[in-house]
Amino acid sequence: MNTIKGLMLKDLYVFKNYKKNIYFSIIVFAFIIAMASIRINVLVYGSIIFLFFFGMNSISTFSYDENSEIDKYLLSLPITRKEIVFSKYLFTFLNSFLSLIFGFILSLIISLLVTHEINSFFNSLKICFLAFTSVSFLMCADIPCIYKWGVEKGRMQSVLVPILIFFLLSFLSFIILLIFPNLYNLITLDKLLSIAPILCLILNIFFYYLSFHISYKIFSKKSI
Repeated sequence: MNTIKGLMLKDLYVFKNYKKNIYFSIIVFAFIIAMASIRINVLVYGSIIFLFFFGMNSISTFSYDENSEIDKYLLSLPITRKEIVFSKYLFTFLNSFLSLIFGFILSLIISLLVTHEINSFFNSLKICFLAFTSVSFLMCADIPCIYKWGVEKGRMQSVLVPILIFFLLSFLSFIILLIFPNLYNLITLDKLLSIAPILCLILNIFFYYLSFHISYKIFSKKSI
């Protein structure tokens, strides 16, 4: 466990170099959220902004590792490849989750200060977790591409693979709804939101589990 903690601290120190930019970005986003809260429910939009901007920054640690060739050094220590890959996924998950929670709390505070009311608190929270699941899908599709082709060479594949998977799933959903048209009446936004916590939990476990094993299989066969 100490090894995993140390590997995650290594990635966290990468963000430390950009702390001034991060603080400035938080102030700018807080100002935008405050202005937007006058007209719209910022609990959702503010949280998603933080999730995409700060949560997906964990992918940038791969660029740092590749430029510094740190994997060669790590593998000279009593550290396994599985621990290296696992720490990346755990760091990515925690960074995204904490970004979402921080964005939601900040948006909630700003909304209370500006409008003195909260609209659709629980539905907003459920939508945020659906957005978190979407980001999990994107990152879990990106990471194996980075392990396979590297940060620079895998950049195009990191874009194409999620798009391809999305279109395949959309096509599969279209075929299923075409065969079973009654599902249109069963699947509504209200029903989707009612099962959002369970749905998000299942999908996140599936995305991270599958992506981790693919990445580890690639990394275990990669010469460093």
